[in-house]
Order: sequence, then C-alpha cells, then structure tokens
Amino acid sequence: MLLKLEGKNIRNLDNFSVRCSPCANIIYGKNGSGKTSLLEAIYLLGRGRSFRNRDAKTVIKAGQSELVVSAQFDRHQSGIVSKIGVLRSSKGGFEARQDGRVIRTAGELAAQLPIQLIHAQSFLLLEGGALQRRQFLDWGVFHVEHSYMRLWRRYHKALKQRNQLLRHDRLRSSELDLWSRELVGLSNLVAEKREEYLQLLIEEVANICIGINSFVGMSIEYYRGWDYQNNLEEILVKDLERDRKYGKTHQGAHRADLVVRIGGAPVASFLSRGQIKSLVYVLKLAQAAIFQRKTGLKCIFLLDDLPSELDFWHRDYLLTSLNQLSCQYFMTGVDRKDFANIIGKNSHQIFHVDKGQLAS
Repeated sequence: MLLKLEGKNIRNLDNFSVRCSPCANIIYGKNGSGKTSLLEAIYLLGRGRSFRNRDAKTVIKAGQSELVVSAQFDRHQSGIVSKIGVLRSSKGGFEARQDGRVIRTAGELAAQLPIQLIHAQSFLLLEGGALQRRQFLDWGVFHVEHSYMRLWRRYHKALKQRNQLLRHDRLRSSELDLWSRELVGLSNLVAEKREEYLQLLIEEVANICIGINSFVGMSIEYYRGWDYQNNLEEILVKDLERDRKYGKTHQGAHRADLVVRIGGAPVASFLSRGQIKSLVYVLKLAQAAIFQRKTGLKCIFLLDDLPSELDFWHRDYLLTSLNQLSCQYFMTGVDRKDFANIIGKNSHQIFHVDKGQLAS
C-alpha cells in the first residue's frame, strides 16, 4: 500500500508530492492534463519502466535529463513504513533503491510492489497474441512461487543456446542434443508450474463470475506449446530440419497459450468489446485474489479511464470486488461526477489534474 507518492520530471506533470488513500484514489481532469502520467509514475515504481512506451526518454519531461519517482509504502500493512525509489535517465540509466538497498532488476521491484494494470490496451490479453497471455500467466506463477523466476530464466537460456546452434552453418549435433534435452526437461517443469497455477485461476474466476451471465459456460485451457500427448524430445527431432531452416525452435514452453472459450467458441469472436474488457477485469481480480491468499499481500490496481471502459453495472461490480479484497486502487477519469458512487461509499482521496498541476 502506497502512503505517500512523489515524482519529478515525469512527462507533462509538475513535480508533485501527495498522500494516498489506503482504498480509492481518484484522479480526474481533461484529456491530456497528465492523469495517466500519475499512474505511469506508480507503474515505474513497480516495474522500472512505463506501460506506455519502453523508451524511458519519452517519459522524461522535455528538456530534462532524468526522472525520479519515490514512495513511502507499507508492504504488509503492518505499520512498518519503507521507502522505495526509481531513477531513469535519458541515456538509459536505471537506478532503484529500497530503504537504501540497491535493487538491480525489475523482478525485485515487482516483488516489492505487485501492480495490476488495466488500461485501453488490456483487451489484447484476450484479443492479441499468445505472448500477452503467457506474460499474464507467468506474472501469477512468479508472484506466488518466487523460485519460478529462476526456472523461467534457465528455460530461456536453454532456448537461446539451442537457437544459436540451429543458426550455425556447421551444426554441432552433440551440443545441440545437450541443449535440446535441457529444453525438454525445463519445458515440462514450466508447463507443470503454469498448469498448477491455472487450476487456482479457474476456481477464482468462477467465484468472481457468479452473477455475471455473460460468462456462463466459459472454459480456460492451457496449451503447453506442443501436443502434450507426444514426447517433446521426439517432436524436436522431427522438427529439426524446419528449426534449422528458420533458425529457431518452433515447439516448447515458449509457444504456450491460454485458450478461453464460451460455448466452444473463442471469447474474442463470441463476446462484445465491452464484455471482453469486463472479462479482462475478472482475470486480473482473480490473479489478485490468488496472490493475496497465497502470500497475505495485496496488489495495487491502476485503472486508467475507468468510466469510458465499462458501463455503470460492470464498473460497480468491479469496484465491489476490489473493496472485498481491500486492495488499494488508483483510477482516472475526465469528470468527477463519474465517481459519485465511490465518493459516497468508500474511503477515498481525490486528485484534480489541470495542465500538469496536481491538486488534492
């Protein structure tokens, strides 16, 4: 939970220092005023990068050489306050610290501040390619089993080594066999961890979807990245010529996917865009609920332009679910009136953004 947030040289925002509500934080203002930039600052604390553009130079205020965002936070909501900060420079520099300790990777940041983001592109989780769904699944596994990150890195190292060998003119078969066996073993381990997590996800999604008729008959299945009825080692042998031709491994855990259907049809072809957005919210809420149950910690939700993304009924259902989880959330919108039901019900903080100036 964030207690106090400070930022310097973040896009068009003036330097700011604000106190945060433990529950609802509402940021409203005209389009282009800097609302989303505030969410971006929080995301930088949890991921070390922007969700709008991976190039840090685009996030740094024009004419400045670096940005800084920092916060006081209570990770366990136990009254013990920690400090965390991130600096990004226009030359690509990255520095992060927690209570004076150097944080070297984005994974370490993510472990300290678990963030769930929902914005205009979130529908790609269901309508986009398999990469988004693998990343969604891996986020969940990583946050409930931290050893998974080491396994994931070992897998990608083996994949990289095998692909490099495939691209060599003179293929060293003994070395290729070594990395192929490594890839097979790690593929099976990654698939097992993902499948274990998926069972938890399916149960939690079912709990959240009670009362949402649009998702009756929904199924979520995991595709391993190869035909699970066949041995991956044998598949790699059969695929060798194709893999050599293209210089990459075509089957394995890196090709996995989540297949979400309703009535046997992919949800992307069955549901409306609004329903798809609602389902993305359900999946993110389910992930947060699993994380909370397994770790005792809570996710921070960033909800960009919530009123335009969901109708009133689905918006109210989402916020009720967030409040049941006791999650802290930050949401943006154009008109303060759109948040009248929140203001009347919940503990909240309201921020108005106008021409880069943030006022509470």
